[in-house]
Amino acid sequence: MDLAEAAERVREAIRSREFLIVVGRMRVSYEGRASSTLGFGDRVLMIKPDGSVLIHRPTGHEPVNWQPPGSKIEVLLDDGLVVEARRVRPKEVLRIVFSEIYDASSYKLRDEAEFAMYATEEDMRKAILMRPSIIEDGFKPIECERRAGDAGFIDILGVDSAGRLVVVEIKRRSAASEDVKQLVRYVEKIEEEFGRRPRAIIVAPGVKRSAVRELELYGVEFRALSPKRCAEILRKGKGLERFLE
Repeated sequence: MDLAEAAERVREAIRSREFLIVVGRMRVSYEGRASSTLGFGDRVLMIKPDGSVLIHRPTGHEPVNWQPPGSKIEVLLDDGLVVEARRVRPKEVLRIVFSEIYDASSYKLRDEAEFAMYATEEDMRKAILMRPSIIEDGFKPIECERRAGDAGFIDILGVDSAGRLVVVEIKRRSAASEDVKQLVRYVEKIEEEFGRRPRAIIVAPGVKRSAVRELELYGVEFRALSPKRCAEILRKGKGLERFLE
């Protein structure tokens, strides 16, 4: 594609606030909080309607260079097709110089869906360890992944506010009858080891109807906790709340 034609297409896409993808041979330089240079190579430039700028190499999932939303973008012809993305605070300049353009396409994209992030069972366990009170006030975790003989591994072994042992089993889906029975086997092994029967708590988003009878029969307690809630706890605990809103 002719560089002058490509430059006009890029300008129009930016003016129209379209999602722009440019594929070509480019070199990249950055000046700001640090500095970097990247020689000529075949890469993909993406410019989003909010002013975000990303440059991707042919391999890897992360951009090799980028600028956040709100960047002021200029396009000019000067020894190649030049795209500059600038920020004032902090002062930063990302400069991309194309020697060849293979393709330049832009799109009017719409995406209004709400992003939902769901945690794994390991993430749910981390959230409980970070905030034990989501099980109950006074709960203190002692050990994770504790082996319970040939029954398997206990997700969390802890004590309650009265000093009684508590065995916690975590499920990211609604707890089923077999989950309750598995927890009871853990309880029996801990009782054999310590000579006293611990409390049993199963943590899950819900309980299947078929498992309700087992909860009552074996004296297993239930705590409702969703993977989404655990993801929120982990996010806040890592101080990332403001970046992921």
